[in-house]
Amino acid sequence: MASKITTHNNTAEYFKELVDMAMDHQDIETDETVAFYIVNLLSEYVETDKSFPEEASDEPLIMLLNSAMNSEYNERIRKFKQVGDFSLFVSGFFSDSLKRKLIDIDYYIIIGGSAYSNLSYITKGQQNGELFSDLFGELSDRFKEFIDIIAEVSDKTSISTNSDLLRIYERWLKTNSDRDAQLLKEKGVIPIISKGSKYIQ
Repeated sequence: MASKITTHNNTAEYFKELVDMAMDHQDIETDETVAFYIVNLLSEYVETDKSFPEEASDEPLIMLLNSAMNSEYNERIRKFKQVGDFSLFVSGFFSDSLKRKLIDIDYYIIIGGSAYSNLSYITKGQQNGELFSDLFGELSDRFKEFIDIIAEVSDKTSISTNSDLLRIYERWLKTNSDRDAQLLKEKGVIPIISKGSKYIQ
């Protein structure tokens, strides 16, 4: 990871600054609890060099999602959270590399959104669980927006090295990301959708 992160005295504080800046830049508003969750997620993955849920190196995420659905209550919550967090982090922080994989960003959006949606439903039934239900519900409903936030944080940390215009355009073609459309416009490229296809001028 970039030395810019590892030498920072307070990783959470560092990511909070970047997340706040990204949200301002992209004009995205969310509850403070959601922003705090994203900051903690980034801090945890970077500080612990965490890469996968415990079983993810051996099983596809779809299998882990299925395993969560068939687990006991507490284990179900743990597994859904692992799958949701991992999907959000990877699809945001390493979105550029996903276009070279057989499993692309859409896969993570579907899996991660489903995991958080299930968490929202489960936690709603807990005592005083409304806060967590709302949190995970928003993470599910706005998963793609939060990918954009984390992707901008990734760019700022210098972990994403291929920041050329073509890469941004290819990513926009795949995700139709508002953030990438704005980046293209800032470079003088106008992304246009016409008759079901996308092209630039």
